[in-house]
Amino acid sequence: MNIEVKQLMSTYNANTPFEHLALNNVSTTFEYGKYYGIIGKTGSGKSTLIQHLNGLLLPSSGEVSVDDLTLRKKTKQKYIHQVKQRVGMVFQFPEHQLFEETVLKDVMFGPLNIGMSKDEAEKKAVEYLHLMNIHEDDFKRSPFDLSGGQMRKVAIAGILAMEPKVLILDEPTAGLDPKSHIETMQLFKEIHQRMGITVILITHDMNDVYEYTDEVKLLSSSRLITEGSTEKILTNQSLLEEYHLDIPHVVRLTQDLRKKGVVLSRLPKNTEEFIILYEEWRDNHAE
Repeated sequence: MNIEVKQLMSTYNANTPFEHLALNNVSTTFEYGKYYGIIGKTGSGKSTLIQHLNGLLLPSSGEVSVDDLTLRKKTKQKYIHQVKQRVGMVFQFPEHQLFEETVLKDVMFGPLNIGMSKDEAEKKAVEYLHLMNIHEDDFKRSPFDLSGGQMRKVAIAGILAMEPKVLILDEPTAGLDPKSHIETMQLFKEIHQRMGITVILITHDMNDVYEYTDEVKLLSSSRLITEGSTEKILTNQSLLEEYHLDIPHVVRLTQDLRKKGVVLSRLPKNTEEFIILYEEWRDNHAE
């Protein structure tokens, strides 16, 4: 299931003194099963774009096609509802969306809302709570009695229980400590690999984009500037500097070593891989 964006225009507060063009003639495609990163400085149009991908916003002009469903300026609510079933959204601080009296009921809410039977919804809820490493002893507890990290996992389980074909992550590690940050990103990597779904990540952390994504789309001033493989985009130092984005730490370190004559066999994706490749180079060049 691909998502195709065609000549998408989005204007906030149209025909008022506060009118603002948030997306300007954006056309792009998200292919099924890939892990994408959407990057750009604050105000570039990233959040506006993803809100069009699941019908939270409708185009001012242009269209967004999610498989056989097309969203335009005037689209019936029933079609928007179908798109929301296919495209799940994990916002910043998803735990703020919790509201039910127990963990199990909260995760069941989404599946029930899209027409699953109670038994089926409970089966899905239990499956994804287990995936999130939520212990069964917690299923009947109030979600608000859990730790912040556990609450976030319950909220994510509620989205996954609807089994979307596309999962959008909007700054999913906001407010997390370094250990929880790593655990959360590894969890989404596991979800992507296990479920085979499309994942779209929005973050200001270029290290996460470099390590986890397959392809990148760069936005600036409401326009899509460029797109391509993650390695191609995030190793282009002049491009990143032009748009005031950080070079991933491991890329900068590899480039600095190359200037000193240390050429690794390939570009590492993370610190652990860098250490392995550096030790391999050192062993090969030991006197």
